[in-house]
Amino acid sequence: MRRRRSTWLAAGDAPPPGGLVYGSAAAETDEIRGFLVREWPAADRDVFGSDGLDWTSRPVVVEARAGEELVAVAVGEVVAGTARLGDILVAGSRRGAGVGGQLLELFCERAAAAGAARCYLRCPDTPRHRRFYRRHGFSRLARLPRYYHDKDFLEYLREPLLPPPGRRGAGDEGAR
Repeated sequence: MRRRRSTWLAAGDAPPPGGLVYGSAAAETDEIRGFLVREWPAADRDVFGSDGLDWTSRPVVVEARAGEELVAVAVGEVVAGTARLGDILVAGSRRGAGVGGQLLELFCERAAAAGAARCYLRCPDTPRHRRFYRRHGFSRLARLPRYYHDKDFLEYLREPLLPPPGRRGAGDEGAR
């Protein structure tokens, strides 16, 4: 493989001590992906002590429809036994009717079926969001000051992922 001269050094500049040059990459290239594939197994062994760990991302997407109309979605993934709920959104006209709660429970069921034992999420720090996730068995882990657009967010965890048999979340006042 032909080595490229770094674009971070001006012509005639000597490399810095140690020979490392730091800079920004324009995108995640094949070379960068190859580096990650090559180096992650050794890094995993250092932390987890074993080879062959499964880091496959399994998408979890659930929806609610009124006839043909999409009225709510929950989108996330399961990786290494952990679900991450990235988005849950209910159409404004459907909020407060339990749609978000039903969708959240369905997301957790599907995530558990994909191998998750727990679920993490981040949401805006509002009374409505705090009530909603607490009602559905999530525990607050952290407050994230000025996380997006100078607004505070919260990080939540639900573990175990599935409620005891016969107990499902009820109602909602909207979601993330």
